[in-house]
Amino acid sequence: MKTLTPTEPKQRIEILDVLRGFALLGIIFNNMLYFSGYAFTPFAKLKQIINFQLNEDIYYFLDIVITAKFYTLFSILFAVGFYIQFSTHKEDLIDFLKIYRRRLFILLIIGLMHSLIWFGDILLTYSLIAFIMILFRNVKSKNLIRWSIFFILLPLFIDLAILPFSQASGATSAANTASIVHVNYPDMTPEAVINTFQDGTIARIFILNIHNLVWKYLSYIPSGGFFKFLGIFLLGYYLASIGFFTKKSKFTSLLIASFIIGFLATISAKVLGGNPYQFPPTLPNILYKFLLSTGQIFVCFFYITSVFKIVQTSMGKKIFKHLIPVGRMALSNYLFQTIIMIIVFYNFGFNLFGKIGLIPTTAIAILVLVLQIIFSNIWLRYYRFGPFEWLWRSLTYKKKMKIRYDIV
Repeated sequence: MKTLTPTEPKQRIEILDVLRGFALLGIIFNNMLYFSGYAFTPFAKLKQIINFQLNEDIYYFLDIVITAKFYTLFSILFAVGFYIQFSTHKEDLIDFLKIYRRRLFILLIIGLMHSLIWFGDILLTYSLIAFIMILFRNVKSKNLIRWSIFFILLPLFIDLAILPFSQASGATSAANTASIVHVNYPDMTPEAVINTFQDGTIARIFILNIHNLVWKYLSYIPSGGFFKFLGIFLLGYYLASIGFFTKKSKFTSLLIASFIIGFLATISAKVLGGNPYQFPPTLPNILYKFLLSTGQIFVCFFYITSVFKIVQTSMGKKIFKHLIPVGRMALSNYLFQTIIMIIVFYNFGFNLFGKIGLIPTTAIAILVLVLQIIFSNIWLRYYRFGPFEWLWRSLTYKKKMKIRYDIV
């Protein structure tokens, strides 16, 4: 086990770091809807904010181009990272798996701590799903893609199996016609959520965050979130196994196909309307969930292939090279986004929760991203890892890792 060491910066595949950095750009725009409280604010109050209709247009635009797509990209890249490490250490597999499981356990602890302050955390889920993904490490590529498709579609198969029984029992779902807010909880009014974040004590905010976290994981049951995560992880593992991220292909046909299928499916889902968390299922809602999942996967592929195409140009390479440090510090930047945004929006900071629209919120998110790009590029001139990456590696290998470069 002494021979196993973390990946050195020079050994990294740059396009993967570019994609990780790119994924972080989308994730903050996804999360800002919840950090800012916009998604929890009743429409009656949102209408009192200037440019209400423009804010709503931004919300639905983000729902089409951002929501779930960048978390999908992050999930794929997580699985790709495992494949690269696994394929590198096949000769010392037993020792590698011990270390990798310890690595996942530490990520689980980090994710658990992060979840306590931000219910939208993904690290806890990623670590749990990755433990299962390890079991598929020796599956052949052609079977990997079959397993991936199976788990992505499994929630729909379950809905179809339940459908005859729910129709026979006469069960009906709550109507959505009287929706008064973008995101609501069955056991709390939107006003109670907003008031807690705006005027509650730190203890009350902490308790509400746990409440939201519980509901998030409960929502994975009707939506099939855990199955979909596993399917997407296996998709990433499959793509790595066939050398998708190291081929010099132009991806032109995939770029066009993923754009057409992805956005057509996503927009069709929005036109049809539905609820990914609805139970018992209905046939229209099953179709809605299928279109939503299809759009999620194919739009993600469109983004991946677009980045591939852009970095092949001289101008694109110059622009995207600044995302490499952001991607190398993906864990740190992800956690820093949470820290910065809760300071800006929660009441122990600037207390902007539910008080501003998406126009200024988007400006804040862009400013955070610019600062992270600058910080990451400066930090990695002097240090080998981001601060949280260093902590993660040190705990994984049970020794204090060297973080600073040697001064010449």
